[in-house]
Amino acid sequence: MAFIAEHLVTRTPVFNRNRDIIFHRLQMAAPAQDAVTPFMLRLANIETPQAVYFVPLAWVQDEVIFDKLNTSTVLVAANADEALTAKAFGYRIATAWEQDQPDPFEADFRLVPFGRNLPLTPDSILVGIETTQHFEGALAGAGMYFSGDASVTAASTTGSKRINPAHTLILELMSAVQQEADAKAIEVMFKRDIALSFKLLRYINSPGFGLASRIDSIRHALSILGYQQLLKWLSLLAATAGQSTSPALTQTAITRARLMELLGTKRLEKRDADNLFMTGMLSLLDRIIGLPLPEILANANLPPAITEALLHRTGKYQRFLQLAEACEGIQTAAAENLIDIDAKAVNIAHLEAVEWATQITRDAT
Repeated sequence: MAFIAEHLVTRTPVFNRNRDIIFHRLQMAAPAQDAVTPFMLRLANIETPQAVYFVPLAWVQDEVIFDKLNTSTVLVAANADEALTAKAFGYRIATAWEQDQPDPFEADFRLVPFGRNLPLTPDSILVGIETTQHFEGALAGAGMYFSGDASVTAASTTGSKRINPAHTLILELMSAVQQEADAKAIEVMFKRDIALSFKLLRYINSPGFGLASRIDSIRHALSILGYQQLLKWLSLLAATAGQSTSPALTQTAITRARLMELLGTKRLEKRDADNLFMTGMLSLLDRIIGLPLPEILANANLPPAITEALLHRTGKYQRFLQLAEACEGIQTAAAENLIDIDAKAVNIAHLEAVEWATQITRDAT
C-alpha cells in the first residue's frame, strides 16, 4: 500500500463576518475515481449531515450517490448544463467567477477570487483569504462569506497580551491531572472557578454519558471521568475558553483533534490516541489565545510526545499532526512517513471528524 497525498480530500472553511464556519469546501489535488467514490458513498449515507459541504459536481458520477446525497450539499458546477441537471434534483449550485469571464450562469453561490474588481452580492464567497490582512480588507467590503485559512480569523500572537485567568486555570488543571494529583486537590482547583465547575457537571450529565442518575459533585464527576478523559476534556475547553475566541478557529482545532485521534486509534495504544486528541486541540492554541505556544505550554506539564510534536515537530505524534494539517491544505504530507496509511481511510476519518466537530461546536453554543 502506497500513500498518495494527491488523493487526500482537503477542506477549506467558508466563514461569515462573525467568524463562524458556514460551509466546508472539499477538494482533491488529483481526483481519482477509486479515491473519490468511497468518500462520496460515505457522505451520501449520512442521512442528516451536521455540516454543509461544497463538493465538485464531477465527484457525483454514480446515480445512487446523486439520489442519496443530502440536498443540503452544494455542488460546484463547471458549466450551465451541469448546473441545470443538479438543480433539477434540488441541489444548490456554486460556480467560480474569474475576472476575464462573463457573468457566470445562474447559481446559488459565486466563488470570487479575493482582490478582483468584481461586483459582490450576498451570495458571493471571496476565496483566497490567506492572511489576516486579507480578512480585514475583505471585512471592509460588502462580502458576506469568506473562504481560506481559518487561522486568519485568529488573534495576533504579538504584543503584550497575557493568558487570561480561565486559560491559566485550565492549564494548571492539565498539569495537575498529568501528574495524577490527588482528586481532592483537583476538586479544590475546580472550585476556584464556579463557571468551570458548572461546565464539568454539565458535561458529565450530558446524554452522551447515559448515566442513570445525576452527578452533583465535582469529586463524583472526577471519579467517573478518570484522569485521561479529563485531560481530553480540558484540552477541548482550552480551545473554547475566552470571549474573543474565533469560532472558525476553535472548530478547526476540534476537527484536527478528532481526526488525529481517529487516525491513531488502530495504530497506537488507547492512551496514545487520547494524547493525539490533545495534540490536535493544543496545536492551534497560540492562534486561539494570541500568545506564542512555548509560553502557553511552559507550565502545562504535557507528556513528552505531545511537547515534541507541538514545539519541535518530532516524535511519534508528529506524522499524525502533519497529516491532519495536510487535510486542511496547509502542506503536503511526507509520503515516506505515512507508508502504512491509506489516503481513502483518511478521507473517511476526515469526514467523520468534521461531522463530530460540527456537532460539538453546535452543542457548546
